[in-house]
Amino acid sequence: MNKKIISVFDFDGTFYKTPTPDIPKLEDAIDLAMFKLLKDKLKTAKNADEVLKKLDEKFASLDKTQITPNLHNQNAEKLGPVVNYFGDKTKSFSDYVNESEGNKTDVIVARTLAKMMEPNGAGNHRVSGMLNLGLDNISQKDVEDYYKKYATITYRNIERNPLIEKSITEAKQRGDLMFVYTDNSKDNVLSGMKTLGYSANNFKGVIDMFDCDGGTTKKMKQGIDAFKEKMKLYCMANDVEYNLSNFRFYDDNPKICEFMSQQGIPSFHVSPTEIKQVETPNITNIIANKIQR
Repeated sequence: MNKKIISVFDFDGTFYKTPTPDIPKLEDAIDLAMFKLLKDKLKTAKNADEVLKKLDEKFASLDKTQITPNLHNQNAEKLGPVVNYFGDKTKSFSDYVNESEGNKTDVIVARTLAKMMEPNGAGNHRVSGMLNLGLDNISQKDVEDYYKKYATITYRNIERNPLIEKSITEAKQRGDLMFVYTDNSKDNVLSGMKTLGYSANNFKGVIDMFDCDGGTTKKMKQGIDAFKEKMKLYCMANDVEYNLSNFRFYDDNPKICEFMSQQGIPSFHVSPTEIKQVETPNITNIIANKIQR
């Protein structure tokens, strides 16, 4: 059985420099895709009125100043709250849904929906909140299909992160097995790689959140366990030793790196100026800390 280093790279915020206007563009596309899913499902849901009533109640108490032009991206600059869009206090969320035109002008209402949704698990992607709206005709497959159909973008304003470029080059020279593991979609990763000039042929695969238990992120143990299982199956099929100590995981989110490290996967935090290995917690220290608490 072959012993290989398996280098696994996050894509967004890792492969390329940030901030970039493409991230807000992506986030808007995701929110618009889910808003379209809501509108389409409301047409046939038997409990549409009940769901809209609950959303109207949430909307009435929602702090509208928290709905910004760039709601989700922690890396890009904050531009401030949307001013006076919801100035008419008599209008409900249902009114805005009914008045929507089905195009990019709906983006603020789409962001508002995202703000009112609750993911179906701590750390899961906000799109999973579509399953918690209560609609009787919506499934995980619907969320995946709308995400892939309507939230696929063309990256136009991204430049290679030279630190990751070097890491990829070195991994290729060592003969590592290289993968991309993303909480985005496979199509978006392939679009971004093309813009950056990376060949997908140099990677053994792109694993997205929909490949992991139907739509769980790497912020969840459930998602990482599903990722591990996929990697284990790949190794078994290709006569490669499956050992987590042989992995090298790169991500720009320090919390994800720490969580990966806790799950036994050697991890490297990617910042604009350096790539730094995250210390793997010592089980003795973890137990001692729990006792002290």
